[in-house]
Amino acid sequence: MANKRALVLSGGGAKGAFTAGVVKYLMVELGFNFDLVVGTSTGALIAPLVASQDIANLIHFYENVEQQDILKDRPDLLAFLFSDALNDTKPLKRLITRFFGDRRRYERLMQSSTEMFVTVVNMQTGEIEYGNQHRDSKPTLLKKILASACVPVMMPPVKIGKHQYVDGGVKEIAPFSKAIDEGATHIISVILSPDAGHREPVRKQFTSSMDILKRTLALLTDEIVDNDLKIATVYSEAIRCLDQIKTNAKEKLGLTDSQIRKLFAGLENPFQGKRIVGITTIRPDHELMDSSLNFDPDKMREMVDKGYKKAKEVVTHEITLNTGFFEPVRPETV
Repeated sequence: MANKRALVLSGGGAKGAFTAGVVKYLMVELGFNFDLVVGTSTGALIAPLVASQDIANLIHFYENVEQQDILKDRPDLLAFLFSDALNDTKPLKRLITRFFGDRRRYERLMQSSTEMFVTVVNMQTGEIEYGNQHRDSKPTLLKKILASACVPVMMPPVKIGKHQYVDGGVKEIAPFSKAIDEGATHIISVILSPDAGHREPVRKQFTSSMDILKRTLALLTDEIVDNDLKIATVYSEAIRCLDQIKTNAKEKLGLTDSQIRKLFAGLENPFQGKRIVGITTIRPDHELMDSSLNFDPDKMREMVDKGYKKAKEVVTHEITLNTGFFEPVRPETV
């Protein structure tokens, strides 16, 4: 079977500017393309532009979008108590409809050979579902892109048919499982928070319910994304270990293929037909910003630059290790 390259994009609101910088380095500087892209939340806004290779508009979007382009506050107490969210997402809905609903841009996405998935959670069933450019109608896909970006409580659910949908990050912030299920052999994942060893403790006291809510969401987000990466890594290592056991049985014990099959007879192999998946993770060394809902163009331009530099650092390191996944960076011609 042919190798299949996948790009997995985590959620993170305005921090998606870091992802935009990563994508710019991989796809513009290196000319790298993907067979599959899967995005959650802000990653769901980026995924269609990756699939259609519209990187110029991706960078423009994340360097220029402002708060009023995404959210509208519902400031009064009654809104907090009796409405479905603290913020109104009508500006984001208009932006998605105008931008991704553009006829030429949508046709380019439909014609793309890069398969795109965005993750959403069905509030009624509790299950993760996916939006895809070839399996969903245009109106449904646009709604799923919006729903994937809607953090519960902070933003309202999106109704599709009889069901309500919210941010896929409720259950899977970095959607590795979909990439694996679709046959990815190597995954580049962009995660928008540092690893646990580089997370600085917050030193301030939380005195308002809103601050407590935001901090709680941040902690839950970190926990989910850590588990997403851990599960994907363990999955790949388990397949690698199983393959090595079979190789050792043949080469060191002299067992035939038939004898090896008998050795595993009666055991239900959850990895049957699955392949080892290489995982390259690109993430910031430190927290990018306090609030992922702070769409400040100046800060977002800085994050684009940080993402670009971090991607270059990670790729250069992988080339040094000779993993074989990244081609050496070509020197610029004079």
